[in-house]
Amino acid sequence: MKRLALALKQRKVASWKLEEVKELTELIKNNNTILIGSLEGFPADKLHEIRKKLRGKATIKVTKNTLFKIAAKNAGINTEKLEQYLTGPNVFIFTKDNPFLTNMFFENYKLRRYAMPGDKAEEEVVIPAGDTGMPAGPILSVFGKLKVQTKVQDGKVHVVKDTVVAKAGDVIPTEALPILQKLGIMPVYVKLKIKVAYHEGLVIPAENLKLDLEGYRSNIAEAYRNAFTLAVEIAYPVPDVLKFTISKVFKNAIALASEIGYLTPESAQAVISKAVAKAYALATAISRKVDLGVQLPAAQHTQTQQSTAEEKKEEKKEEEKKGPSEEEIGSGLASLFG
Repeated sequence: MKRLALALKQRKVASWKLEEVKELTELIKNNNTILIGSLEGFPADKLHEIRKKLRGKATIKVTKNTLFKIAAKNAGINTEKLEQYLTGPNVFIFTKDNPFLTNMFFENYKLRRYAMPGDKAEEEVVIPAGDTGMPAGPILSVFGKLKVQTKVQDGKVHVVKDTVVAKAGDVIPTEALPILQKLGIMPVYVKLKIKVAYHEGLVIPAENLKLDLEGYRSNIAEAYRNAFTLAVEIAYPVPDVLKFTISKVFKNAIALASEIGYLTPESAQAVISKAVAKAYALATAISRKVDLGVQLPAAQHTQTQQSTAEEKKEEKKEEEKKGPSEEEIGSGLASLFG
């Protein structure tokens, strides 16, 4: 009796539905990634272009949410977390690829369609110059409303020059829609909106599927710079780092030697240059008060004068109080010039 009751129950279910569930169950079992996309506002006739593009990589099925849900349960999937996405017209993409890479394909893959009333242009919409193939008649007034310059040649409407009928962001004029369609111009881009991905037990909402490649690239570059800077600083012993570490250490050593006056064949030029610069700076500073009998270089003299003038503006009062006395200056010169 139970078998008879079950048989009678099964007879009430359309055979195509049973076949559909069976096929979906196999697809779910044979693929570890399922993406659910919304078909709301998406031209169904564009799906064949996506199928063609993903041939060999993914299987695309448009089916009822209830059938998918039954198939998912048959395949051992807990559909509780997927139910919120099983509303409205959906398309199901079955693949063995990474869900993030598959989603990236849909993010970047745009299709064109004809414009509909209220559509906005994503880029300039241009009616090109040339033969439109349209017979002269009432259509000429439509071109006139769009401010498209035309002429009639052999009974057909010719557009005199390329004419923009909508700029990016503008609503495409309703009058232009039949003309664009007759010319085969599809100015509107559409893409399939992915709602969610299911991958090996994980439910990944669309907002978490997006990959910010530029951000990742920038973060990796910054991490590399920071790591390299740290490696140079601590003299991490690898060839690529040590050549920069040695160069930096050498520069620091020369700078320290010139500061403390430590003379070696390598530091001599820096030490002497710094000593000469200090001597000129001091001589210039006191040249108005004491005749040194020394000719200072013009550039050094000018530069030092400028620096002195700037310093005077900021530290005028302090200089007056703390400036060296003539006795101190004379003593300093004696030690400097011998």
